[in-house]
Amino acid sequence: MLDRFGKFAAAARDTTGTNIDTQALQFFIDLFFYRRIAVVPYNIIKYNIFNGSEKGPNIYGTEPWHFYLRNLTLNFNAWFLLALLAMPLLLWQNYIRRQPATRQSFVRNATFVTPFYLWLVIFSLQPHKEERFMYPIYPLLALNAAIALHIVMIYLGSTDPKDLVSKLPGKLRMTVIVLFVLLTLDIAFLRTYGIMSGYRAPLQVYSPLNEAGRHGDNVCLGKEWYRFPSSYHLPNGMKAKFIKSAFNGLLPGEFSEAKVGFGFFPGAWLEPPGMNDENKEDPAKYVSAFPRRFDIAAVNIQNRLISSIARFWSTHTSRILLQTN
Repeated sequence: MLDRFGKFAAAARDTTGTNIDTQALQFFIDLFFYRRIAVVPYNIIKYNIFNGSEKGPNIYGTEPWHFYLRNLTLNFNAWFLLALLAMPLLLWQNYIRRQPATRQSFVRNATFVTPFYLWLVIFSLQPHKEERFMYPIYPLLALNAAIALHIVMIYLGSTDPKDLVSKLPGKLRMTVIVLFVLLTLDIAFLRTYGIMSGYRAPLQVYSPLNEAGRHGDNVCLGKEWYRFPSSYHLPNGMKAKFIKSAFNGLLPGEFSEAKVGFGFFPGAWLEPPGMNDENKEDPAKYVSAFPRRFDIAAVNIQNRLISSIARFWSTHTSRILLQTN
């Protein structure tokens, strides 16, 4: 018992020391770029959890508790179900089937699959939800699904007469596994193709700017601003600007382009004017008419959403965009 406690204490000490070193390194990197004391992990927790009703992530929209269950099912199909079954299958294998595995292997496997559940539960309890919040656990989801599939394959490969599956022909059991893998891969391929073919219009619509645009032109975004991929999709010398639309929240600010008198990387610490943490509209973000400009818009024509780019309000090019509702 004392030996086990000593190993636990040593592991806790090493983990704590590593975390302190990592946070200290991050603190000094943030201090260099932000030019002020900032504990970013604390700021994230403070803003997302310890803010009033007029601040915090909820002002940007909320979703029901099952949002991530539906989203991950759509993105990972049956593999997400396997990931959810990883812990129940581990318990079933260890306590019901009583597989001849060591206690250490069970504890290790349980440790591997637990973080996926913790992340999923914590973020499902938060009212404000976004698909990108699940990105960090994609590798964990794949690990859980692999462990669950491994346990299922062990059971299907059983030769114990007590197991009902042992009475099935071996080729039939192998066929079931192969068909399952092929079917899920086909669904994943169709999902990927569907996204690429149905939602690529906001990317395609900027391509003609390489020929039609000139240095100093502006791309004006209205209510379609949230589909704007990145300024990297614009030719050199062109800038994205905002024009007034039905949206009345806070729009992104522009990074400072100061070159002299502000030290290294001024765009990282010079805060754009008009920023706030209450999603309040800043009229200064909007621009007036330019002599040369391209407007990005989405219009509904005969139940088809068309993402288009117009020059002087004469349509220059357009692409079909699949509607999400």
